[in-house]
Amino acid sequence: MSKLVCAIVLIASVSFAHNSYTGGYSGAPGRSTCASSCHGSSGGSIIVSGFPASYQPLQTYRIVVKRNGGSMIVNFNATTRVGNTSTIAGTFATATNTTLYNGTDGGVYASPHLIDSAVFQWTAPAAGTGIVNFYVASFQGTTSNKNGQNAKVTLSASEILTSVKDESIPTAISLDQNFPNPFNPTTSIKFQIPNHTSQSRPNLGFGDGNLEFVALKVYDLLGHEVATLVHEQKEAGTHFVSFDGSKLASGIYIYQLTDGTFVLTKKMILAK
Repeated sequence: MSKLVCAIVLIASVSFAHNSYTGGYSGAPGRSTCASSCHGSSGGSIIVSGFPASYQPLQTYRIVVKRNGGSMIVNFNATTRVGNTSTIAGTFATATNTTLYNGTDGGVYASPHLIDSAVFQWTAPAAGTGIVNFYVASFQGTTSNKNGQNAKVTLSASEILTSVKDESIPTAISLDQNFPNPFNPTTSIKFQIPNHTSQSRPNLGFGDGNLEFVALKVYDLLGHEVATLVHEQKEAGTHFVSFDGSKLASGIYIYQLTDGTFVLTKKMILAK
């Protein structure tokens, strides 16, 4: 079970949610935010809970938006994006005090207005999507025609590593080229782990013959480790892992897979 994130935002510089616009004013890439001069000042206070720190592909999560003191929530918009792109991530379903956006843009907004809280569901995207950012923008006040307080929440979730069970167990350890490459800022890496008997070498004591202790790490060209993506026992089979380079500078990076006997290395390009 993934760890859930609870965020409290007391001050934000922008946003209100116009429900008449497709996609709303959630602050997501590709969507505008309404300036504070339009609907009031910063200082809104909302709590968002239920959005995971790490998501399981295709799993559904229950998300709650509620006020943390102050005036009632006149309106809010919520949506998701793949990383920092404008690509929608996953799908939404309404529950309490929410309505889906019109058109193809994924997300929800408050309906009716002037509420204490709202509940909706988000189904995570398919495996290989990578980092997902979640955006919520709210406006608190007395009516939608008067000034009030704005708040904006942005959360991020990494993808939980998943394994694709093949009909046949790999006969050798392998490491594929990351995709996409070049990338910005996320990419997916595929690797295969055999069982001990298929490689004709002894079990080193890490569980049964279908378990293998592996490490997948990322280095810069100077040999400095910048990320550890895997460092655990893995079942024999095909695995995927997402790498987020949003905090790194553009350039060439090395990713290396090892199981204690074999070492496989490839290059990838982060292009911002």
